[in-house]
Amino acid sequence: MQYIKQLLKLLILLPLLVGIGFSGFSLYIWLGSAEPTSVRSEDETRSNVQWLSSDKALVFSFSPSRTHSIRVLSNAIFAQQLSLDKPVNYAIEYAFIDQQKQVISSHIYHHASKLTPLENEFQVKQIIEDRQALTVASGQSFYISPEQLKNVAAISLKLIPEDTQVMGVVVRVHAKTLNDNQDKNSTWLKLPLERRERATEYHSIGANALSMKEISNAVTYSWLKLAPQGIPSIDFKSDILYETLPYNVVTYDFSSQQLNLGDYYTDASLCASITLGEPDTLHFTKSAAITPILTWYDLNQYLPPKRVVVEQGANKPLSFTTEPLAAGLVTICSQEPLLTTWSLVSQQELTTAQDSYYLISEPMSARYDVEPNSDLAIELRSATRNAVTVSVLDQSNQVIDDFEVYYDGGISAFDRVILDSTQRQQVAQAKTFYLRVGKNAAAIKINSKHDALVRIKSRNSLFNYQRTVCHLNCFEDETFHNIAAWYEQQASNHYIFSEKEMLVNIRVFAAPPEIEQKDTFYQSSDLSKQLSLSNVALVYSPDKYFLEPTEPSQFHFAKMNNKQLIQKSTNIKSTTPASIIYQLNKNTAKEIDLKDTDFEQLARVEDSSKTIYQNWQGERPWIKQRLYKLTANKAVTLNYPTLRPKSVVVKIYSNKENDDVVLNLSQHAKYFSGLKEEYSIAKKRYRLLPSSLSEAFLIHPKDSRLYSYPAITNQITADIQAIHSIRVTTDKDVWVAVLEEYSKEEVKVRWWNDDSL
Repeated sequence: MQYIKQLLKLLILLPLLVGIGFSGFSLYIWLGSAEPTSVRSEDETRSNVQWLSSDKALVFSFSPSRTHSIRVLSNAIFAQQLSLDKPVNYAIEYAFIDQQKQVISSHIYHHASKLTPLENEFQVKQIIEDRQALTVASGQSFYISPEQLKNVAAISLKLIPEDTQVMGVVVRVHAKTLNDNQDKNSTWLKLPLERRERATEYHSIGANALSMKEISNAVTYSWLKLAPQGIPSIDFKSDILYETLPYNVVTYDFSSQQLNLGDYYTDASLCASITLGEPDTLHFTKSAAITPILTWYDLNQYLPPKRVVVEQGANKPLSFTTEPLAAGLVTICSQEPLLTTWSLVSQQELTTAQDSYYLISEPMSARYDVEPNSDLAIELRSATRNAVTVSVLDQSNQVIDDFEVYYDGGISAFDRVILDSTQRQQVAQAKTFYLRVGKNAAAIKINSKHDALVRIKSRNSLFNYQRTVCHLNCFEDETFHNIAAWYEQQASNHYIFSEKEMLVNIRVFAAPPEIEQKDTFYQSSDLSKQLSLSNVALVYSPDKYFLEPTEPSQFHFAKMNNKQLIQKSTNIKSTTPASIIYQLNKNTAKEIDLKDTDFEQLARVEDSSKTIYQNWQGERPWIKQRLYKLTANKAVTLNYPTLRPKSVVVKIYSNKENDDVVLNLSQHAKYFSGLKEEYSIAKKRYRLLPSSLSEAFLIHPKDSRLYSYPAITNQITADIQAIHSIRVTTDKDVWVAVLEEYSKEEVKVRWWNDDSL
């Protein structure tokens, strides 16, 4: 009997074990067949999306009275991995439907979508279909404004395929809906923390620095996801999209013919430019068989502009590489429309600047909240002559000051607006005015009689401005950080401009430096009363290429062939003051007057000298200059009780090679009130790196080594009513020369006052 019971138990357990084993094996096979997804992050989320059909439209209904605007977010789906650089096109046809289910109007919006890398650190997107991880393109979106939604109760969407590489398109539709809340602060605090962070992530510097306007905007409306009409899996097909947050929409939208947004567009009226901070070589491809005109400019204007030579790539008729280029600016022009794609052979990143402006007019003004005693930079663009009024308001919204400025508009040859169609459009040149507001100022309001673009940057006049200045060899220092002079301001009515689509983004390219003819001269300051130790140096200081050559003085020198010293010295007129400066080695340099020198001494100099400089013939770009020894952290003060120079130039030299120097400049002045076209920063701090553009050495028998640094110019601008003094300090022992720019020369001129830049 016992054996029968055990046999029965065995007969019962055996099928159970077989069933469990089969189920486990099936689960293992199923898991093994699933394609692994990409790495997940903490911010990953899932979204329900609907597949668009090219045959049957998806219809989304909403409340006309509560809906402010509509956003259609779409992603292209690819069945296989594609190139990340080339966009793939598709279009969405959308129609407006009224409450009687009649079509009011129909429109088409085109998209150019790029593939999102699976390991992109900003976005991870995958869509799962039948256990297959499909490749997803960057998110695209377009908005339907309140003006378009009048009398609209529903919107229908249909796919228009434009590329065979697109497997399909998934969409999400959100409605911006008005909330019913009275206490905005209470409503804000009731929101989940993640929701609050997402709502303010792009508008402020953190949750603790929110303005009341940002809180109000965050709780006044909500983005509600709309569900399509019909039965799932019958009328429409849904799926799951995995993505990281915050959702970073990459826009490649266009409404008609597409132009690549990353390309540089040029034509007969628009040029582009690339700034080279150090020597490099450019590589570019072009969209048509049109030859662009490339011109290199020396930003220091010592060398004239020159045409850039390019070489065609092997077996690539539209690919070119330029000759090696020195640091400077390269302009790109063409007589016909042309798109070019650029890169640096050194693999350094090429970036273009983009500025945001508000479009103001007579009925629409821009208002900014400002801090008392702050300084403002008001940048305006208008295609025609225009008048702008700037009103300064106090805490009670009362006008303290009114300023009106007239300025002539003009079209920029470099800056452009990129339209929704991706076409480039010329834009007016920027004109900047500066305003120092008083202690009672709380806001400013800007009105314009005609359409104008405006943006405002601000700063506190007591704040430091610091940056690194270098010519070719630039390197970072972890202990010194650049501090910008100006910080862009957001208008307090920013959201109104945004809703009315009156925000304009302008792509900005640098223009070549202007040729400025000055009727001025530079005079060296006598610092002997403050700095007792001085010496004389020979400094390489060429004139700018566009200046008319002037008759050099006896204090100007030029290099000469050592072996021709005796020959050329015999041809000097007796009335000509002639002298030579010669270097025996890097540590020894001497000067002798030829009148006090015999033939044997000249022969010894000719045989033993490394380099000889003469002062009696030809162009002579080397100048004698008196330098003063400035010890570390000791201040030298330049006082101006009566004279007012146009600018003050500080030139720094050091006996130590590859040593960076921190230069501090602070000026004490009285400033004008009102709008001015110029602005002077009171406190400036520079980190100077050795410059290879200028050579110098001391005329000293034992210690002539000297290394130059970029010269720093402190402009005495038109906003200064009276300049009292300028204070100069450095963090290391240096040699210093201070040059003052004046309109006309003094009667008394000493040789060390006859210097130039």
